[in-house]
Amino acid sequence: MLREALAAERWSEAARVISTTWGMLIEEFPADLDAAFQLLPVESLRTAGGVAAVREIWLATSIERQHVVPAQAPTPAMEFADSLMNSDVRHQSLNDLALACAHMIAARMGGRHAEALEHARRVETLSHLVETTVPAARRVRQPLALLQAGITRALASDIPGALPLLQSAYERAPYGRSEYVAKGAAANLALFHAISGDIDIADRWLARHAEIPSVASPHTERVLFTGDLARALISIETLDQGGAEEALSRLEQGVNVEQSWGPVVTFLRARHGLVWGDRFRTLSWLHRDTERYAQRLGPASTMGPLLAAAEVDLLLSVGRGDQALARLNRTAPDPILTVARARLELLAGLPDEAARLAAEVADVTHTSRVRLEGLVVQAAAAMRSGRTRAAHEAFLLVQESTRSTGARIPLAGLAESLRQALHTLVGAAAGTAERHHLERPMFPGEVAVVRLTNQELLMLRGLASFQSQKELADAMYLSLNTVKTHLRAAYQKLGASSRAEALAVAGGAGLL
Repeated sequence: MLREALAAERWSEAARVISTTWGMLIEEFPADLDAAFQLLPVESLRTAGGVAAVREIWLATSIERQHVVPAQAPTPAMEFADSLMNSDVRHQSLNDLALACAHMIAARMGGRHAEALEHARRVETLSHLVETTVPAARRVRQPLALLQAGITRALASDIPGALPLLQSAYERAPYGRSEYVAKGAAANLALFHAISGDIDIADRWLARHAEIPSVASPHTERVLFTGDLARALISIETLDQGGAEEALSRLEQGVNVEQSWGPVVTFLRARHGLVWGDRFRTLSWLHRDTERYAQRLGPASTMGPLLAAAEVDLLLSVGRGDQALARLNRTAPDPILTVARARLELLAGLPDEAARLAAEVADVTHTSRVRLEGLVVQAAAAMRSGRTRAAHEAFLLVQESTRSTGARIPLAGLAESLRQALHTLVGAAAGTAERHHLERPMFPGEVAVVRLTNQELLMLRGLASFQSQKELADAMYLSLNTVKTHLRAAYQKLGASSRAEALAVAGGAGLL
């Protein structure tokens, strides 16, 4: 039908076929879809429902995407039929499901997480409608739609909402036309459970992924790629260096995958570098990739806070406490970043502040990753403050959480002497702490942190912009003496005796 419509230049008919059968076209007839996007007038891409979204997906995944010239207009907003509410037109629900999926995936691939999440909610509603009103023989699109909605929620900062959708996709996979859905759902369940810190559950899903045979499909490499993401993260979190490096080596291959996974790969490399790799080199890669994926790491992004926390941990690991603090200060609040700040305060010699911050996140309402890392900092901070009873209670929870999740990195991040002291405090069996032993410590015993006030920072940044003290005073409606007082305090904290030295030290610490 598509070939005939294109040959006859019936553009509206060709657009309709693409809108309703785009999943099949991508999977089974990619050459025809590529030809269609080369021939269709730009106006058709802008006005036909779903075609611009499908084209955006094609651009993001097609090996031959250079053949397609991007349309000038963004993907138009989705207009729903009344099938969500009106039973008389529910026969449209399958077409609406395909259309909603196209818009959802296009928004996700473009890093527009809030928009993608809204479409994911519509996909869920339409999937439920299809389940209850469409005969089973025609529900072939539903499992794939649920899989894509689950991936979308997971990347859009809603992993708890994603996991049931991914499990539904796995369970309904036999009813679908796409044979790779079950394997893909299992891989994504493994990956996002691992990101949440539930490593034992992730490992069980990864075993299911491995048990399902691979089928010949354009999507096979992508499904295997997601499995390798999960395998790498599980190996890293359980301190299996060999398994981690084997899985990471497969991620270096030129697999044609959706670029939404790029930040996940960066996170894996950052975690690996923190434990075993060249930390300075890893920091360089992390800075490069954070800039490269900036549009995918904005609001409502799962990976944005995780990459920021990974950067803070790497900075702390090489003793750059000032830069770690500066990174935290320019990042929106998030539980995983509260843990990172608590760790910074612990290493900076403020255990009471570390304990206070850790207590905020050591709660069952957060992910297992956040809770366990918070409990570890809380136990260590209490121990350093001499509050042995609080340390005992927190460390018992650490042990319980470690057993239930299978995660080992958080406990391995403690200094060996402190870890041994905590094990002794709770009467752990000899050798228990050795399971978490690393050849090199993840963090130094302490880090130095320069804490400048906002006014002091403003003064230094003004000097860095070549403003004079008089110009700073005028711009901030302060007296010249007040400006000089702030600058003297800043110089003293930085250990500098001149403007040039202060700016050099502050710049090196990432404060400017």
